[in-house]
Amino acid sequence: LITVADVANYLNLTPQTVISFIKRGELVATKPPGMRGYRIPRHAFEEYLAAGYQAGQREVESATVDA
Repeated sequence: LITVADVANYLNLTPQTVISFIKRGELVATKPPGMRGYRIPRHAFEEYLAAGYQAGQREVESATVDA
């Protein structure tokens, strides 16, 4: 499990932005009992990154086809 701060640092975002991703359901996280804050399973973060990369690739491909 990784922290919101770790994800925020990696993505160069604020922790509040990462929390908003979690609350909107864009990023899977848990709030373990007895711990403050959310924890993101590493596999969920890797899937989030892969989905973003794939979306970016589709945008590039469609822009190339349109040009």
